[in-house]
Amino acid sequence: MFDLIDNAHIAVPGMMLVMARLSGMFLTFPVFSSNSISNRIKIAMVLLFTLVISPNFYQTYPKIENFLQLGVMTIKELCIGFTLGFGTSVIFETFSIAGMFIGRQIGLSMAQSIDPNTNNQTEIISQIFLLLMTVYFLISNGHYLVIETFYKNFKLIPLGTGIFSPVLGRNIVHSGSDAFRLALNFAGPTLIFMLLVESAVAITVRVMPEMNAFFITLPLRIGCGVFALINSLNIFQLMYPTIYEFVYQYIGSSLSQLRGV
Repeated sequence: MFDLIDNAHIAVPGMMLVMARLSGMFLTFPVFSSNSISNRIKIAMVLLFTLVISPNFYQTYPKIENFLQLGVMTIKELCIGFTLGFGTSVIFETFSIAGMFIGRQIGLSMAQSIDPNTNNQTEIISQIFLLLMTVYFLISNGHYLVIETFYKNFKLIPLGTGIFSPVLGRNIVHSGSDAFRLALNFAGPTLIFMLLVESAVAITVRVMPEMNAFFITLPLRIGCGVFALINSLNIFQLMYPTIYEFVYQYIGSSLSQLRGV
């Protein structure tokens, strides 16, 4: 205890740098960044993780000579935490994007509600898929992976040594393209099924011009869409391990690139 007080001039800047990186991760990592968690709880968790982690790493940063250098290093650590979590959050949104595709195809694009995570209006199906993704993530102990990242990233990337390379930027962009591709893979069967339904309705209307197509098509699309959604839950279970693997690979590759490897 007295040693910590004697070394306060070393410990305080080190703890500030640790807190900055953890704050960046808490702002972007899935589940932990959710608006459903109170800001007070988030701040308390950041402080708790800082107190637990910083004793092992607060002495590893380069020598700081002035407050300007400390401010620059703090911003750098915040960016490192933000980078680690941003791509993971993008991949996490895969099923939300798929829900948007499906919702518009089955005619529920106008059925929107406020998403508590973004405070924006989103399709109901997107919110359902995002909630399912969150439940699966917690059940499969995905939050343990995030907590493990909170600690191990300081071992792999000591304070003040992170490197922002062009490869890291490409990795973030690729995470977005991977999320879009996986969303299309997940929504593809439902989209194809709905296309076949609309084709059948179009042929029927062509054969029977006197039929009220609008009166029949809307409930038929919604009914067939709900049927397809129920069957797509099996695809959800099959695709989740792939999503989890993408999250794991992104964190590992980002840590390697931030190390300069």
